[in-house]
Amino acid sequence: MAKKTVTIDFAKLAGERAEFIKENPWLIPAGLAIQMIPLAMLIHGHVKKNIYKKKLQIEREKTKQLELQYQNDHPHGHHRHHSHRNGGYHNFDPMAPQQL
Repeated sequence: MAKKTVTIDFAKLAGERAEFIKENPWLIPAGLAIQMIPLAMLIHGHVKKNIYKKKLQIEREKTKQLELQYQNDHPHGHHRHHSHRNGGYHNFDPMAPQQL
């Protein structure tokens, strides 16, 4: 099977495109708008992703700080309270924080 070669006259093709644009100049802004909408959405999504990523980092850091503060306040994990009814002590285990 012999390969067929395709020849394209780029000068002729460019001339046809230029003529088409001259006949329909409104296609230039329309074509640009069609290309700009996805680009704008891409930029918007990237900016929003970075904002939420930074907020997540801040919340994680707050959680770490609270955990460290809790560990410093309660070094053994359990805090003993004096019970007035029994005259003795009982273990106090605080509930773990719940996600809202």
